[in-house]
Parts: sequence; C-alpha cells; structure tokens
Amino acid sequence: MAIEHSSIVDGERHDVKGLDGASAGQVYTASAPGAASWTAIPSAYDLEVIVKTAADLPAANLGVRTLAADTIYRLDGHIDLGSDTLVLSSNTYIKGVDAAKTSLTSTTTTNFITAASSFTLSGFGITCSTGTLFDCTGGAFESAYLKEMTINSASSLGSVHDWYSFFWDKGAAVSFTDKITFSGACNILIMDLVEFITGYTVAVDLDSATFNTCSFFRCGFGYASATNHMVVAVSGGNINAGKTGRLNFCSFASITTPISGYTLADVQWESFDNLGLSSSAKAAQTYLHIQTDTTGLVSTVPAVINGSTNFVTAISDQFTVTTGGRCTYNGLTSSTFSISVAIVGTSGAGTNVNFNHWLYINGTDKVVASKTRREYNASAVGSPAPCMAVVQLEPNDYVELWVENDGGTQDWESHIVNIKITEVL
Repeated sequence: MAIEHSSIVDGERHDVKGLDGASAGQVYTASAPGAASWTAIPSAYDLEVIVKTAADLPAANLGVRTLAADTIYRLDGHIDLGSDTLVLSSNTYIKGVDAAKTSLTSTTTTNFITAASSFTLSGFGITCSTGTLFDCTGGAFESAYLKEMTINSASSLGSVHDWYSFFWDKGAAVSFTDKITFSGACNILIMDLVEFITGYTVAVDLDSATFNTCSFFRCGFGYASATNHMVVAVSGGNINAGKTGRLNFCSFASITTPISGYTLADVQWESFDNLGLSSSAKAAQTYLHIQTDTTGLVSTVPAVINGSTNFVTAISDQFTVTTGGRCTYNGLTSSTFSISVAIVGTSGAGTNVNFNHWLYINGTDKVVASKTRREYNASAVGSPAPCMAVVQLEPNDYVELWVENDGGTQDWESHIVNIKITEVL
C-alpha cells in the first residue's frame, strides 16, 4: 500500500541522500539527468567570514587589520575594534544587517579605513569619533560602493584621490567636523539619498577633482551653521569638457553660500528642484533702446535687424549675446525655449509701409510661427508689435530677429527692441 510522505511521523523520516557528506552552506543540486550532488552556492567571493567579535577578523599588526581580498565579512552585532584600523584589499566586502543592529567602532586618531582597490560597505554603522573615516587612493579602475551606510560620528570623512568610481546609495553622515574631499581624476561620483546632518564646516569638497559624471540626487545637507555645504571648482572646472554635473531634488539648509564656487550660469552644472538652491538658469534678455536703421532692404527679402549694432545685455545665463542681438545658446544639452520679442519702430520713409518680423535660427531656419506684420509710417511710432515662438535649441544654436519690407525698399528704423528667452521646463 502506498504511503504519503506527509503521513510519516518525524522520527521515521530520513534526511536527504548524501547529507552526511555535505559541508555547511552547500545545496543539493541536479548535476545530470537522474543525478544530484552537494555543491557550494556560486559566489564572486572566495570566502565568507562571520564576524561576532574583533577576534573573528584578521589579527592586528601594530594596530592595523588587513582584510582579505575577494572575501565577505558578515557582521553579526556591534564590533568594537579598540583603536585598531582597517586596510581593505581588492574586492573586500563588509556587510551588515542595518546600522541599528550591526556596526564597527574604533577610537583611532588616524585613518580608520584605507583602500587602494575596489571595496563594498553595506548595511552597518561606523563610529570613529576621533579618527578620519577614509583614506582612498586609486589610479586604475577601482570602485567604492557604500549602500545604506550610517556614519554615526567621525572627526573627518577623509579623502578620495584618483578614484575611478565612488557610489553612496542611501545613508547618512550624522556628526562630523571635517568634509569628505575628492581630488585628482575621479571619473564617477554619484550620491543618492545621503544625509549630511550636523557639525561640519563643509560637507563635500570637490574643488581639486575632475569628473566625467558627478551627480547628487535627493541628498540632504542639514547643518544651518555650516560655512558651505559643498565646495566646487569655479566655472564648472570639476566637470570634464562636454559633460554635465547634476544637483537634483536635494535639500540645503539655508546659509549664505550653500555651494562655494557655483553659479547658476555654469554650463557644466545643472541644478533642478532643490530646496535652498536655485535651479539652473538658461535664459537671456537683451535690448536696443536707441533709434537704429536697417538699411538696404530688398522687397520681400528678410535681413537681420540692425545687424551691426550692439544690443545691451541684461541677462545671459548659458547664452552669449553679440552684435545685432544674436543670442547663442552655450548649454550642453538640447532644450526647449520660449522666445518673446517686443518691437517698436517706424518706416524710414513713406506711409502705410508693411513690415514683417521673424525669428531665425542659425541664420537660415525661419521660425514661421513667429511672424508678426504691421503697417508703419515714417512720421509716427506705432504701438509695440509682438514676435514670439517656442523653439528647440541645440548647443551652439543661435537666434536672431529679422525684418522684411513686404513690398517696398524703405529702411526699417528700430526705436525699441526687447528680446527675452526662457527655458520651458
């Protein structure tokens, strides 16, 4: 009679075949049709060490514990290292559960974590109130990955020099005095959902580093007594040519200069929807408020308005304004802009002369939707005529106002021309 396995009482059930020869951590895996064996779970790491006390780590040599390469150190509780420090080898991975349940503590007054190659820190807290958190110097293709890390306290967050990529995904630096400093060719820096809370003069210093990618998303800088929350190189000097740094959805406690070295007009940085920091400006305003002639007009042939006259520049954020009111977009990314022009003028001669005004892009592309048409007389200045459009501009595109005598050859005389360009978000 068949017996259902679920009906067998616990004492009469047998273990899985071959269990006596299995090692801890192995799993029973099919190795061929009709056959199975006990094997280790595949891992990119050579070894996993459970750390319940400091004694489970490599022994200290003159106060320095050098952790093994390609090894996971899994923290089980709060580990007190005394005054010892750590040197991380290639692909060392220290892993905890969360900062409330797992942590490392050291009373060192020097560098707590030293690294020259890739490493990962995940899910635990660090307390080194009298020490410097990081001393990282690279030079190849090393990566540092911090995930859900809480720095409870540190004298300094330390330095990262010539480091290929540095990622901090979720976490906090709760209390510290001195900043984390990046220097040299660092290539990639990304921080997302990281809070810098209290005690610092400056939280992040990028002044002497260069990057291809540098982005801060949803980060918080909360110390209202700081001198600066961040320091960057003037004129976007941190960001390599053709690249863009980003500050998006961050929160900056209100201080006089949240980011030293940064201006809204820096084309290498884009700032969007931050609390305590204005969004990047992509705008221009220029005007001509003197009587100026556009001569040599041919019937129905448009020409640049007052092409040899210098307009006055009121605003030029990521734009350059040159002769004739030409506005050249200097930004690094394509964007959509609203352009508005107000025109006041007269005909050079005669009465009831029809003039058309248009916007042109790059001297060849007529913006048909921008056309405005009005009759003008030589003896009286008419009311302002609007000329407007929404256009897409690529980097280095330029916009000009053109005029057309619709049927005659009389000159156009500008009395007032106001040009305003704003980004459409």
